[in-house]
Amino acid sequence: MNKLKKMFVYSISFCIILTYTVCSAQSPSGTKGSWLMFFNQSRIHDNWSIHTEFQYRSFEITPNTEQLMLRGGVNYHINNSAFASIGYAYIPNFAFDKEVNPGVQVSENRTWQQFQMRNSIDRVTFEHRYRLEQRWLQSASTSRYLNRIRYLLRMNIPLNTKEVEKGTLFLSFYDELFIHVSDTPFDRNRLYGALGYQFLPNANVQLGYMAQTVGSITKEYLQLAMFHNLDFR
Repeated sequence: MNKLKKMFVYSISFCIILTYTVCSAQSPSGTKGSWLMFFNQSRIHDNWSIHTEFQYRSFEITPNTEQLMLRGGVNYHINNSAFASIGYAYIPNFAFDKEVNPGVQVSENRTWQQFQMRNSIDRVTFEHRYRLEQRWLQSASTSRYLNRIRYLLRMNIPLNTKEVEKGTLFLSFYDELFIHVSDTPFDRNRLYGALGYQFLPNANVQLGYMAQTVGSITKEYLQLAMFHNLDFR
């Protein structure tokens, strides 16, 4: 099978899986959520860069704060296709009904380490991300410590150019599996598909749809993300 055929097979497979999952997804309240996200990677040295991100997660399409995420880290670039990272995140979680349960219900402090690499087949780029997390969760009555392993496989496909550059429309798909280091290992799975536009050489926006399965329940989320990279070298 040549590279073009492989690209076609991978694309169709991802689209079928995504469509099936989104169409069959259900949530207890029947509502769909939304995420607004901003990601930045600032290169400060040939081997070093800084990662920052902010995410606003809502129980519903309209604002009803479910979770905020502030995450930062330092990346060590092994080469142009692979880097390792270490960082910290703070995640406050809120209740669906703010009048009954106002304020932060559970706060999480998290440290994380990851290794990320990418490879290409013809015009399709694949990203593999392996992440370890140490999580400290605190509520008014309890505190817990959890270890978690995550694996993400992402595929980006430029539509109107051979590679992603300024003016490129592209498709982005990923699946991410979360595993607890415990007697009940499965935590969640996220399946995502998006249309992206590279409006600057170092920045793009993506409008996507994600199906997140936690336990036996799947909920759908509309996502809008911006990725902006800077180079201070």
